[in-house]
Amino acid sequence: MMGLFTDNAGNLSSTRVLTAVIVAVVLFNWTYATVRSGAWQPLDLDAALTLAGALAAKVCQKFAESGGEGGDRTSGTEK
Repeated sequence: MMGLFTDNAGNLSSTRVLTAVIVAVVLFNWTYATVRSGAWQPLDLDAALTLAGALAAKVCQKFAESGGEGGDRTSGTEK
């Protein structure tokens, strides 16, 4: 499970942890509201934008780290 929150160098990634916390909090609040009301509650615009912002920030951060290169940078040589 900790591998999900580490970067390619094996260090804990604060961006990944923060993104996971934001997603967990928004989904918990949405689930709680749905269960509490007893009827399906649509995800409101604020929650949807919060999720989109957190995920977009992670994507932008990863793109900036890789220097615009696509793919996985873990292997230095090709076979």
